[in-house]
Amino acid sequence: MAETNKSPKDGLALVVGGLFILALVFATYNYFNKNKIVEKTNNVSENVLPGETGNLNGEGATDNKQGQALGTGTSAQTSQKWEATNYKKGDIKGPTYTVKYGDTLWEIAEAVYGNGAQWHKILNANASSIGFLPNGSQALIFPGQVLTLPS
Repeated sequence: MAETNKSPKDGLALVVGGLFILALVFATYNYFNKNKIVEKTNNVSENVLPGETGNLNGEGATDNKQGQALGTGTSAQTSQKWEATNYKKGDIKGPTYTVKYGDTLWEIAEAVYGNGAQWHKILNANASSIGFLPNGSQALIFPGQVLTLPS
């Protein structure tokens, strides 16, 4: 029988190699996952505001050239600040809902289910038509969008 000599250096090399492989897998996963979110966001923004470019600030998207809010038809709307709607349970009924200015998934869920924390039901039912910010932190809905409301 051959006897093997293992030194502490062999164990350290094994641990370092394992950590390197884990870091490589993590970086690869993040790279490909990030591209999917950006791709989905780009598709939604193209559908929402085709050909429009702008600057996102604390008061919404504005056109760089004219300083007007994007996607609005009248100058009265350009000076309007965003304000969340204040729905109560039962205010929205039916299998679908057309988003209005000021709506959020939370507010819509409050109107449909009586509990805003159930907004994820609406998100899941409309996953193909709701976009996200590039960092994935915010679901994007827009006025005129028709959402399916699961029961």
